[in-house]
Amino acid sequence: MLIEAIIIGAATGFISAFFGIGGSSIDTPLLRMFLHLPPYLALASPLPTALLTIFIALLAYWKKHLVDFRIFRWSILGGLPGMIAGSYLSHIFSGRFLMLASAAVLFLVGGDFILKKISSAKKNRKHRGRAGSISVAYITSVAFALSMLSGILANGGGLFFIPAYVLLFRLEMKEAIATSLLTVAVMILPACFIHYGLGHIDLGVSAAMGIGVIPMAYMGAKLDLKTKSDTLQLLFGLLLVIFSVYFFISQMA
Repeated sequence: MLIEAIIIGAATGFISAFFGIGGSSIDTPLLRMFLHLPPYLALASPLPTALLTIFIALLAYWKKHLVDFRIFRWSILGGLPGMIAGSYLSHIFSGRFLMLASAAVLFLVGGDFILKKISSAKKNRKHRGRAGSISVAYITSVAFALSMLSGILANGGGLFFIPAYVLLFRLEMKEAIATSLLTVAVMILPACFIHYGLGHIDLGVSAAMGIGVIPMAYMGAKLDLKTKSDTLQLLFGLLLVIFSVYFFISQMA
């Protein structure tokens, strides 16, 4: 199990830093499929590793000054209460339901990202740089809703915040990734403590995954900075759709 956990950490650390999604959304299906962890442990054990991935990736993004601090501040204001509430609510759902819900959410977010990228490319370029005109109430409301869903699914939040930042708040893809990483770095802390208190985190698995994350997360972030934003958006959506279909089928078997 140790070797498998290290390999999973290395693979998802690279992918997560490249797309800026923290890692827990991808780690959960892999831990279920290859380590056969119980649903709750598979959901929450990646949270400490996701936090490590985020901090390593931020080292690369921070130097490029890509964080939108206005969006970050108000996302935290709305997101922290949502993350705390969602984390406490997670235990009322069955483990199987949460696994299938994770797969469904991955598919919907990925599909929406692909469709919006293809059909609204010109529109997104037209409205580029208008994030400063978005109201505080709108930012905090969206952040609260997304964070509650993230807390229920034991997800750091990057999976939902990146599409929201691009499609709703009009940030560039790389700005969305950098801003999401900083936002999730703050919000994931209470989720870690709450899920640990609920007995949902296997620290041994988390530590093993961290060994793989350390060398690969920084490499993923550096490669992201060299990739075109349009390419990143399309790859992000495709990754989520393909992976979600595979995971859903595996859970239904």
